[in-house]
Amino acid sequence: MIPTAVAVVGRGRVGHSLARALAASGITVTSLGRQRDTWPAAIRTADLVLVAVPDDAIAEVAAALAASEAVSPRQVVLHCAGSRDRGALVALEPTGAALGSFHPLQTFRDPAGDPALLRRAPVVVEGDARAIAAAHALADVLQVPSVHVVPSAGKIAYHAAAVTASNHLVVLAEMAARLAREAGLDVTAALFAPIMAETVRGLAEADPAAVLTGPVRRGDVGTVAAHLAVLDGGAREAYVALARGAVELAVREGLAPEAAQQLRDLLGGPA
Repeated sequence: MIPTAVAVVGRGRVGHSLARALAASGITVTSLGRQRDTWPAAIRTADLVLVAVPDDAIAEVAAALAASEAVSPRQVVLHCAGSRDRGALVALEPTGAALGSFHPLQTFRDPAGDPALLRRAPVVVEGDARAIAAAHALADVLQVPSVHVVPSAGKIAYHAAAVTASNHLVVLAEMAARLAREAGLDVTAALFAPIMAETVRGLAEADPAAVLTGPVRRGDVGTVAAHLAVLDGGAREAYVALARGAVELAVREGLAPEAAQQLRDLLGGPA
């Protein structure tokens, strides 16, 4: 059932983005901040309550909502954290409301929120059956590209995957820039944005093994050995770990067994 009134608790980047996107879709939206005496009236009139606060604050906000006695069995409460499951809302169980989570798989950099980002963000949902149904309805309103249901027990592992794909990509770009500076180039991470963007574009269209290029894919053992000779510390450790994964992708795409084994031996990977 499409919600007609939504209360968004939290005015950070995700909260602002959701509130703006829902309002643009014709939904009645109330955005709630730190002034908690205003919460009960807004919560009582909402079909759906979205808790878009920092992960560590969800349980405390849920307790405050429960204490307000404004949440009822007819309602659905979803938090927007990737690292927590419905258990973060356990304080609301006595209310009879359906509980779950709704996590847009997107990075939000604009403090004012950017509703357009949500239309390009797959969403991962979890929770009670009624909460999952409401999450699907919310996704329809937001016109997201896809919705994926994760078991509650898998939520934290899913979030680790999301962090790896987004946050750690930034670290890789800065690591590449630092290595380039050590090589004598006066550059920032922006130098690598085009090649990274093209790689990511490929991932949207094909299997990772088919997207992989470079010395490991070609079985160029000498080049990989030369790389290792000039790397040390954390950069070398990261390179080795990633190159080991690249070997296995390359094997899927037909890398010769002899070259694959030479690379594994060089990188200290399994036979």
